[in-house]
Amino acid sequence: MEYSNPVTQRKVLGSGTLPIVLLFGLLAFAAFSCGGSSADEEGSSDSDSDTDGDSDTDGDGDSDSDADTDSDADSDSDGDGDSDSDSDADGDSDSDGDTDADGDGDSDGDSDSDGDSDSGGATFDVNIDLSSEISTVGIVEWSVDKEIDSAVIRFGRNEKKFEYEAPVDLEKDKFRTLLLGMKPATKYAVQIEATAGGATYKSSVEEITTGKMKSGLPVIQISKDNKPDALWEGGAFTILSTGISGTTGMSVVDSWIVIIDKDAEPVWWYDVTDTPVSGTSRARMSLDGEYMWAGNFSNVSPTGALLRVTMDGLSEPQTYDLPGRHHDFGLLPNGKILFHEQANGGGYDSGGGMMGGEGPDIIYELDPDSGDVKELYREYDEFQDIIDAANGSHTNYITYVPFMDAILFSMRHSHTVGLLSYPDIKLIGVFGGGHSWFSEMNWPDQHGVHLLEDSILIFNNTGSNGGSSILEFSYDLQNKKAKQIWDYSPGKSSSFFGDVRRLPNGNTFVTYCSSGVMQEVDADKNLLREITTTTIGYTQHRKTLYGPPPPWGN
Repeated sequence: MEYSNPVTQRKVLGSGTLPIVLLFGLLAFAAFSCGGSSADEEGSSDSDSDTDGDSDTDGDGDSDSDADTDSDADSDSDGDGDSDSDSDADGDSDSDGDTDADGDGDSDGDSDSDGDSDSGGATFDVNIDLSSEISTVGIVEWSVDKEIDSAVIRFGRNEKKFEYEAPVDLEKDKFRTLLLGMKPATKYAVQIEATAGGATYKSSVEEITTGKMKSGLPVIQISKDNKPDALWEGGAFTILSTGISGTTGMSVVDSWIVIIDKDAEPVWWYDVTDTPVSGTSRARMSLDGEYMWAGNFSNVSPTGALLRVTMDGLSEPQTYDLPGRHHDFGLLPNGKILFHEQANGGGYDSGGGMMGGEGPDIIYELDPDSGDVKELYREYDEFQDIIDAANGSHTNYITYVPFMDAILFSMRHSHTVGLLSYPDIKLIGVFGGGHSWFSEMNWPDQHGVHLLEDSILIFNNTGSNGGSSILEFSYDLQNKKAKQIWDYSPGKSSSFFGDVRRLPNGNTFVTYCSSGVMQEVDADKNLLREITTTTIGYTQHRKTLYGPPPPWGN
């Protein structure tokens, strides 16, 4: 059968937005002075939450607060079990109307005071608020009376040892910066550090309290914690998505994009249940860190779509209708989105059946700004015989490989992983299957793949020991030689999807998607930690929520 798609370049940005009514409340930005700061050009910050003269008079760098707690404080005044606190200029916990003003049950977490912060000759004017859509996302807008060269915002639960650092984009209006990775219903200290002409200036340390966790989120918990000290980056962050269930993943349930921290606690979430990407199988942060992208499973059906939303959740999400797109998508270095689509437009051909009659896939790139779609590669051109033999390619995984300037894609039905150069698009490697360049590489089927400079990791769904296996092969592309060097088969399984990533410290992060199990193991296959939840799609495990995501960064 001949497969063709006459549209090699098209536009998919139709109406461009979802028919969703988002709740945009007026964010009450309570301006606060980072007052009482005696932080000088050496970088010492003497912080006090009040203005009665107790600001670090002993010069030890500590905040010497005499903040009074009075009887009218906001201690669980709404009966929800949370303390709804607001820090004002005199250090008293009061109920001045800032608590749960939007009626969503969350404390608004505004940190304010009456004046500006004079930091060793630099005056800071800072506003901090929480996103009205995602109550763990802080929004910082600020200015300083210096021509600054660079700036960062440090924040954490302990001002003496900040946990996170957010880079500041000086091109943004009011230096707008998001605080990402904060736990729900938790107090955080925040401090801005700016450099100007070789001098360093610090604002005073202010506090913000995040809102409580959104109801309806999937239960995620650490089920085994055998050796937490050996985890990469203490457990790091993991981006995951829910919304599919059943033995084939064809049932769609409540769909969420969630980021969990090193304690497996949700620190970011977005509900995509009533969107075109309900049944989400992949979520990725954009290269610039501004957006979260999501795509639906859409297993061989004409309902494929992608969605893009800002990380503060405040913008109206942008959707892209891509009828035959399914399973996965990737990021390209030019900011475009990599995806694959059934050549027949989505669905089964006369071959029929779940495991056949699908035909080949075509690989495309999407320009998010214009909505233009450009064809990159037709799998049928070089894999026709094995695609026909398998009644379809069933491409299920695609990603960009920076160190090779290449695109890696997995065709499940033919047990094949292909490698294309980019942007010139030439086949430069084949792993597994009937066209394999390496006779040593054989497995029945696969989903997630991680290509390293000298080896390749394969999530082999039909593995050994009664479950799925993680196989690793060393390879030499030039001489077409390979050798199996690792096999992790603990008996866990994933009937669909399944993901694997080798971490910078040598550990391996494995996701058994259909079982809802994530594991981190060391090089000797010792289980360090196991996290359990509901059925999930592919995952992204990363060190920080700032900077480029994998595979460009950690």
